[in-house]
Amino acid sequence: MRMAGCRPFMFASVLTWLCASVIPIAAGNGAAGKEPATFTKHVAPILQKKCQTCHRPGSVAPMALLTYDQVKPWAKSIREQVAERKMPPFHAAGPLGHFLDDPRLTDEEIATVKAWVASGSPKGDLADMPPPRTWPSDWELGQPSLILSLPKPYTPRKDLRDDYQNFVLDRVFTEDTWIRGVEIRPGNRKAIHHANVFLIRAELQGGPDGRIEGGFKESQLLLGWVPGIIHWLEPEGRAYRIPKGTKLGMQIHYAPTDDEVTDQTSVGLYFANGLIQKRVSYLWGGARQRIEIPPGEANYRLVEKRTFPEDAVVRYFYGHMHLRGKSWAFRLHYPDGRVETLGEIPKYDFNWQRVYRLAQSVSVPKGTVAEYIATWDNSANNPYNPDPTQLVRNGQKTVDEMMGGYIFYEVAGESLDLWVDSKTGRAVPASANGSLNR
Repeated sequence: MRMAGCRPFMFASVLTWLCASVIPIAAGNGAAGKEPATFTKHVAPILQKKCQTCHRPGSVAPMALLTYDQVKPWAKSIREQVAERKMPPFHAAGPLGHFLDDPRLTDEEIATVKAWVASGSPKGDLADMPPPRTWPSDWELGQPSLILSLPKPYTPRKDLRDDYQNFVLDRVFTEDTWIRGVEIRPGNRKAIHHANVFLIRAELQGGPDGRIEGGFKESQLLLGWVPGIIHWLEPEGRAYRIPKGTKLGMQIHYAPTDDEVTDQTSVGLYFANGLIQKRVSYLWGGARQRIEIPPGEANYRLVEKRTFPEDAVVRYFYGHMHLRGKSWAFRLHYPDGRVETLGEIPKYDFNWQRVYRLAQSVSVPKGTVAEYIATWDNSANNPYNPDPTQLVRNGQKTVDEMMGGYIFYEVAGESLDLWVDSKTGRAVPASANGSLNR
């Protein structure tokens, strides 16, 4: 992921964690030609597929949804969340099939889960229960190639204020290192609002516990952990280069607390493997000092524009704001005068932020202007607004605001022809390895 103008984000904790989904079966109450939905045959397989990544011991959700006894008390809440299309969380506009990894339910699926709950949420025949799902390790993507952690456990302050800390991870990358995936594993999920990992200058040094004052200068974002974003993994053949002579820095926002808690968050890197042809880049479009949202303003809008420096193939987009964030729109103004909407997030939700991956990539010629349109709601009608009487400016705290739009792309026609050793992440020309055109 080649970075351009990257700046840190801030995130908030999620208060409600529910992930509900069902398979497309015939909903009904036993009428002729319709099979009643049961937990063992119809619900459990989809909980395994869609929900248990989060809803299992040691993961991000507060309740496990592995067994019937664990799921049954939440049945009515699941029905309500599904019926209102709040769960599974997905906030971009577009029909089913427009995005990859789209968890939204069809009308038939919603009817099915409603029917299952309305009939008393029956358990069903134990013989229909699928084998329990297993995970290869505590890491969602499996065991990383390299794990880096905070140098020492950190104890957040107990004064009921947000605690922002910056840590230097003590490893210098002595050679260019190519990775295709990153995963952040919080050491204490209850203590952390968010965690961001950056590329920083090798000469930066932290204190005995790794902390550094004043943040990271000239940093480049690698990944942010927040509910809705767990990890990043590129398809085979694509990778991101960690430049020689850099380190990783970790910025963590600890939640206000009066309890004695400790944290030692880790980041796992997954080295690329084999032939790499594409490097992932992004075009950042955001505002910093321009944000000034008047008290009570329900539709404060800013527009930023950036120009693609080369022919590109756009694959996904992401937008970040804070609690007053209302909506995003990403538009492309082509050199021939055409205007196309790349994507929209009409109901931005600070608690569920994700990257939206397009099922069909978009070819963008050099000189195309990307337009980033962000709207905020600072009125009393915004249920997440901490204080509608305040003038809101840009800042790192959750009660401040930010504007960060990202359009991820590859350079059109690029063929790196690099062969990467999966054990080290180091690359050589594929021809030197005898692997070109394999």
